[in-house]
Amino acid sequence: MSIPVQTITSFRTAFSPFSPLARPCRVVLNMLQTPSSAPVSSATHIKIQVSHLPRNSTQQPEMTIGFKGGKEIKLEVGKRKMKIGDVVDEIARVGRVIEREESLKS
Repeated sequence: MSIPVQTITSFRTAFSPFSPLARPCRVVLNMLQTPSSAPVSSATHIKIQVSHLPRNSTQQPEMTIGFKGGKEIKLEVGKRKMKIGDVVDEIARVGRVIEREESLKS
């Protein structure tokens, strides 16, 4: 399953790079942040905000993904002990719904 990048408008995450629970946040960030990222003026640009927590932080890793049309989901990755596949499936599910809505409008 792949992430429908064309439906994502923003990505915010907070995690400690040393926490094993933060692996899904790091992998999704790496998927979205590529050297061939779209320029800011492009309609497919994704606004990315990353907060690195200190090594001894007790805050659980989390990510918030904003989609076209104003829809936004917050995934508490650490609290729910989500794996990479769970995160990608959740993002893909919402992305497919938005793509379906857009295709029905046009």
